[in-house]
Amino acid sequence: MKKWLYCILLTAMVLPMVSCRRAVEKARRNIRLEAVEKVERKGMGGAEAVVRVKNGTGYKLVLERAKVDLFYAGSRVMSIILHGRVEVPRRTTGSFTSLWRVRTTDPMAYYVMVKKIREDDISQVAVSFAVEGRGGPASVKNSEEMVPLSEFLNIFGLSLQDVKNYLDE
Repeated sequence: MKKWLYCILLTAMVLPMVSCRRAVEKARRNIRLEAVEKVERKGMGGAEAVVRVKNGTGYKLVLERAKVDLFYAGSRVMSIILHGRVEVPRRTTGSFTSLWRVRTTDPMAYYVMVKKIREDDISQVAVSFAVEGRGGPASVKNSEEMVPLSEFLNIFGLSLQDVKNYLDE
């Protein structure tokens, strides 16, 4: 009798976890960054990015923290940090503006990196990024360490020409 009672209690605990896990996975599938539409400099230490986001869930999506680090030849050149939260209403696909702080840690390496990007030589450019937020029951966390620039651009639907356009502003 104790074994049966134990099995029933265990089943009662496991079923809601499986159901909750499925809801979280479904929510994650329905949240997608579709494109970065525009990036524009704002003064010496800022930038504004307009991104197209699809939130196909019944929950508001809130992007709380994001950081992008650029590296050239293994050395950090620049950090780009989200300034303020970004909220995407439920069941919405649209363009949303986000503000970013830009910090150059090595101006000379930045100059060399920009020159190489303009020459289409991105072999030594790498990117680390971390994104944190919430979409209802699903936490939105995504991060990568030291991925090649080309892979980073593919993840976020950008092209090398988009980067060049930003650098030419």
